[in-house]
Amino acid sequence: MRRFAHVGAVAATTAVLIPALAAFDHAQAPALTAPLEDSDDAAPLIIEEITPTAVEEDSTVRVTGTVTNTTDSPLDEVTVRLRYSATPFGSRSELDDYADHGADLPATGPTATVDGPIEPGESADYTVEADAEDLGLGAFGVYPLSVEAAGPSGGALGEQHTFLPYRGGGSGPDAVEIAWVWPLMGTPQRAGDDVYLSDGLSESVGPEGRLGRLLTAGAQDDAITLEPPATPSPVVSEGDAGQDAASGDDPGDAPRATGDSDRVPVTWAVDPALLDDVARLTEGPYDVVTDPGEAGGDNDDAAPATESMDPSLNAQVWLDQARTALAGDPLIATPYAAPDIAALLRADLGADAEAAVPLGQDAVERILDRPADDAYAWPAGGVMDGATREFYAGQGATRFLLSDAAMPARQWSTATPTAEASLPLPGDEDGTALVADSRLTAVLGRDSTGPGQAALAQQRFAAETAMISAEDPGTDRTIVAAPPTDWTPSAAFAEGVLQASDDLPWLDPVALDDIKADPDAEPQRGDLVYPERALDRELSGDHLDEVAGIRRDVRLFNSILEDDADPFRPAILRLEAAAWREDDDLAATTRALVAHNVQADMDKVRIIPGEPVTLASKTGTIGILVANDLEDHTVRLKLSMLSTNPERLSVEGGNGTMEIGPGGKTTVYVPLSARINGRTVLQLSLHNTEGEPVSGEQALDVNATGLGNQALLISGAGALVLVVALAPRAVRKWARTRAAAAGAAPDPDAASGDGDGNTADTAGTATDTGDDSGTPAPKDDDKGGA
Repeated sequence: MRRFAHVGAVAATTAVLIPALAAFDHAQAPALTAPLEDSDDAAPLIIEEITPTAVEEDSTVRVTGTVTNTTDSPLDEVTVRLRYSATPFGSRSELDDYADHGADLPATGPTATVDGPIEPGESADYTVEADAEDLGLGAFGVYPLSVEAAGPSGGALGEQHTFLPYRGGGSGPDAVEIAWVWPLMGTPQRAGDDVYLSDGLSESVGPEGRLGRLLTAGAQDDAITLEPPATPSPVVSEGDAGQDAASGDDPGDAPRATGDSDRVPVTWAVDPALLDDVARLTEGPYDVVTDPGEAGGDNDDAAPATESMDPSLNAQVWLDQARTALAGDPLIATPYAAPDIAALLRADLGADAEAAVPLGQDAVERILDRPADDAYAWPAGGVMDGATREFYAGQGATRFLLSDAAMPARQWSTATPTAEASLPLPGDEDGTALVADSRLTAVLGRDSTGPGQAALAQQRFAAETAMISAEDPGTDRTIVAAPPTDWTPSAAFAEGVLQASDDLPWLDPVALDDIKADPDAEPQRGDLVYPERALDRELSGDHLDEVAGIRRDVRLFNSILEDDADPFRPAILRLEAAAWREDDDLAATTRALVAHNVQADMDKVRIIPGEPVTLASKTGTIGILVANDLEDHTVRLKLSMLSTNPERLSVEGGNGTMEIGPGGKTTVYVPLSARINGRTVLQLSLHNTEGEPVSGEQALDVNATGLGNQALLISGAGALVLVVALAPRAVRKWARTRAAAAGAAPDPDAASGDGDGNTADTAGTATDTGDDSGTPAPKDDDKGGA
């Protein structure tokens, strides 16, 4: 008990020590202080290994690494030395401060000379050793340690800060339990079902890729390998899929190369949409957008340029190995695409949230040949409000993986509380919160892929867990290690933290399923809260408004499909993923791509343009050809035809429902009626069965050139009446013309002066001539006829 009291008492000492370290004479020590994980390829000093991780009283501390000459001249007589403090950290906050900012440490340890000279740009190895008993360390605790490199004149070349967990000569504090959640998750990779934002996923599931490293490290099984087979796997019939050709056993039942007793329990957490993305890579050619930025530009209507890719062998191997690795371990899954449930419920998009759960469950079982445990829920960011809790509880969840931001420790607590806590659920049900330590999540999320970063990250993990174990010795506690969902560890670090969970004396690995909350225990955490910063980080209203617009187009498209098909549901859910909180630009690109895909499929149900129509009679029937170019869906819809001049040309029928199978065409016959000759434009469009338009309008010219039999009879009768009316006049005119011609000849009687008769004849002619200058009245026509 005395050493634990010492650990608790050093807080005041360290509080005094840190300011003193900050004022340490920089002329006596290297001035280059770097944060724990800030080194890069050009770092002058790299730590590659620190052994042992847990230092005993009789241990020899050994630090190995490389020194790189980053100057323009050769370096000779380069020395590397250890610096440390014999006062341990008093709290996790002090440890974090040292990790972030470093400090000049008062005690100097052993020094080693590096073989030289070191030419510019070249590196040399170093090893520095120190006996633990010579360092003057006290009881169990975590001590600050730094490694410095100096040139021949004593000038600083580089420095790295790290930690020295010291167990001392005793047994140390009681071990805390640690439960691992191992994420196979990430940002959605597809827009439409066949269009990928990049080809990065195929690389990620390869042997050196992010998901490849996570799978092999989490499996802890030498038989799980992602190296492509030397020869292609034999084709297996559907009935034999999932069984070994020789033994007929399910591959998930195959024995592991390392015994289960040697494995640290892990609970796999998967995003079904990511599994779906990987599975699609194996099915056939797929398209990759060559320039995603173009899709979100001004010309959104243009199809983005894509490149066709062959099926991914990496994806095939990864899925095969994932089915084996995950076969016997606990498995939890988010709803499809890990949507931002809180934001969806707030935006009245609860139907999408509801749809994401069964879609995710089906995807996991279809792809991994096993179900996920639906008793677990992992809300976005590990936080949830009351509506989100009610939603998950309504889906059957009783165990909630949360961050300590959602259920923080009570104010009076001086130690990291145990992870499990009772969580009331709707209907007076009791649930369990499994609270992940956010500081440990941040430690796991630090970069471990650069030179020397894995060793530093490994040492930080050991230091952080040692501090937790020393906070409240003698009390049974559990910590949940839940790395970030986009975790990108190096293979060495991912494998190392699991091995350390088993090797470090202050840790005891357990399965997440084994953690049970005691409803009668005194609560160490407060009630469920939804932090203001969590609300601020939700998917923006602008993003969801854009998605809602796409959803309206999708609803219209779905309205013409048979069997309640909803082919764009996965794409919409991918747009609602919480991952888009962190990437507005790629979210906008993905929205534009999905919107384009929806419109492209809508355009596949179309009216095939025809030639202008000539109608040579009063009535007639025309045929309109309608095509369904969709490959997988039957459509039901109506053809609408409107005349722009119904007084001239009217549509007499049509507008019935038609059904067209995938890739099919049909002709719709529509009767027309013309009243007047001339050109009329018909507007054609397609509608769903409710009358909503599902296509743009097309114009069809119809030219009426004939009037029909009845019109001809009427015109003939009119012509006959006109002939009958004009014939008598024409006869009289002809008679007068003949008479006038006869009277103009020489007449012997005319010279004798028979004026009475001739005077009368001349007047009548004059009268007739005058009468012929206009249309005769009906009665005048009768006299002439007599």
